[in-house]
Amino acid sequence: MNFNNLVGFDGNKELLPKDFDTFDSEFRLRQLFLHLSNFALNSIYHFSKYEQKNLARVPLKNAFVSKIRSLLPQYKLQIFTKNKHFNLCVNSTRIINNYHNPKMNNQIIVNSKKLIPAAKLISHYFINNKLQLLIDKNLLFHEFVLEKLKKLHKDKEVLDLGDCISIKQKNICALKIYTSWKNIQKNHPNIENEVNHAIKAIKKGDVNQVYLIYPKDNDFTRHIPVYVDELKYKTYQIKAIPYSLRSIIRKNL
Repeated sequence: MNFNNLVGFDGNKELLPKDFDTFDSEFRLRQLFLHLSNFALNSIYHFSKYEQKNLARVPLKNAFVSKIRSLLPQYKLQIFTKNKHFNLCVNSTRIINNYHNPKMNNQIIVNSKKLIPAAKLISHYFINNKLQLLIDKNLLFHEFVLEKLKKLHKDKEVLDLGDCISIKQKNICALKIYTSWKNIQKNHPNIENEVNHAIKAIKKGDVNQVYLIYPKDNDFTRHIPVYVDELKYKTYQIKAIPYSLRSIIRKNL
């Protein structure tokens, strides 16, 4: 498995981005991951700002163990009578039992309404009897930028097109945005692949303004205009733009 573009954890092993902006400690990098993972996996779980701040103090595996524990019912056994209506989610109960102890004989009986979020979380990340969550960092950054743009351009139509983001105004595509999580050096930006996407979009005639967005870093703090010879007879604009993630730290102070 190629771990170069993956962030997260595999059991006790943590994969955190290195030398990235002001995220210069394990605490801040874990905080970054817990925050960004909310955007990509919000249908399964959500770490609150309080949880992000406090759980970033421990390894990511421990953070998810704590999250699962917080979703579990307070009591392992609920006694019910014939007169008391009770719905048992068998599959979810089995998932939780296996998580606690695969060899365990006594099953935990819990109300399905309380159980499902915990079981859903376990079923996605408890693999081969260990917790694991590895996510492509480009996906995390894409989802982060998408949500920010939706909040910033409430008067426009912001669409997720998979490989890029489109901003429309009055049914006209005013801007296309390609995101990528890589360290950009202003003198040697290494953005050829993204520029090729921009060229194709402009040649196709869908748009004449394309932004290439990357995480802001110490060596990449200002927009970089991109000029292409094969588009010299067209009216266009291509820019490489630094996008700050520092608000994640400020929000959790």
